[in-house]
Amino acid sequence: MTNLPAHSPLGASGASRWMKCPASPSLSKGWGNTESEFARQGTIAHALAALCLENGDDAWQHIGSNASLFEGYDVDADMAEAVQAYLTAVREQHEDRNQGNFWVERRFHCPSIHPLFFGTADAVYLDEADNTLHIWDYKHGAGIVVDAPWNVQLMYYAVGALTDLNVWVQTEKVTIHIAQPRGFHYAGPIREWSISVEDLEEWMTDELVPAMNKAEGSRDPIAGEHCWSCEAANGNCPAIAGSFDELENIMAIIEDKGVEELTNEQVGRYMELFAVAKIAAANAGKTAYTRMKAGHEVPGQKLVKGRANRVFKSGAEEAMKKEFGDRAYEKKMLSPAKLEKVLGGKPFVAEWSVKPPADLTMVPESDRRQAVQVDPASVFTKQ
Repeated sequence: MTNLPAHSPLGASGASRWMKCPASPSLSKGWGNTESEFARQGTIAHALAALCLENGDDAWQHIGSNASLFEGYDVDADMAEAVQAYLTAVREQHEDRNQGNFWVERRFHCPSIHPLFFGTADAVYLDEADNTLHIWDYKHGAGIVVDAPWNVQLMYYAVGALTDLNVWVQTEKVTIHIAQPRGFHYAGPIREWSISVEDLEEWMTDELVPAMNKAEGSRDPIAGEHCWSCEAANGNCPAIAGSFDELENIMAIIEDKGVEELTNEQVGRYMELFAVAKIAAANAGKTAYTRMKAGHEVPGQKLVKGRANRVFKSGAEEAMKKEFGDRAYEKKMLSPAKLEKVLGGKPFVAEWSVKPPADLTMVPESDRRQAVQVDPASVFTKQ
């Protein structure tokens, strides 16, 4: 597996997209993979989690002192707190994980299923006594909350682990676990769901493998809510362009006869198309923001100063411990806004906090905030 790329074009992380739009892998090819700051933080958080599981460390031990280990990123308290929730859940559920039955960042390649079937599961645990395979996935993001039942990404990982470990026969059940400490979900930050190996194998045969075969060379895109994670959505995807024509036709029916005259299928499609329109608008917004930061004007929009929360200066934690003792903490060090509510906190915050400069943000011209003028030449000036 050393010659395999880091990610398969038909990998698990994109399965919820390419199983619905078989053309997305081919349309995305060549657009590159520009990693956002949020995605980069997720990558670092996964590296921290893997290191701690392998070495027996706690996440807090790596706060601020291991930039060289994490691509130049200094692990902060918020990241450590989130990763620790995942570590605690794994350790509590699998106390005997050091018996050759637990694997961190388990890579697999299963050409017997499909030549492009490969990937890496965050953590895999085999409970031989209970005939159960456990698949763990850590989600650092907070914006998109992920459900466990019928999660095709983790079911893909389960298929890969069962095949790679050659334990299909002796395993009766797979339990998938999602740890998403920073995202609110009614079921809590640690969620799980189980499926029988028989049902998983049926899903693999009837849905997964046919979808992989279809997506391997398809040029037939299908637009929908899954477009949010497709790089082709930033380019010239014919399905997204065509969805606006379809949306216009449905809106014409509404204008002529009323929304009550839509069929159930048209109502469902109407909602899907609006989701696609939001994705297209978001991508247009990114383009507009980039152009405006380069000094161009986009009618109807303007750049204003963003908002930033105060943060403590270096050395504030030690000073806070001396000044306030246990009052400076709840589960973690209080923020400047919360510390101000503690008796004597306001003068301390005034001395020890600072508001970092905020980036520009794009808003409609009707927004009351004052527009910021951008010098195009400053974009190319070395800082």
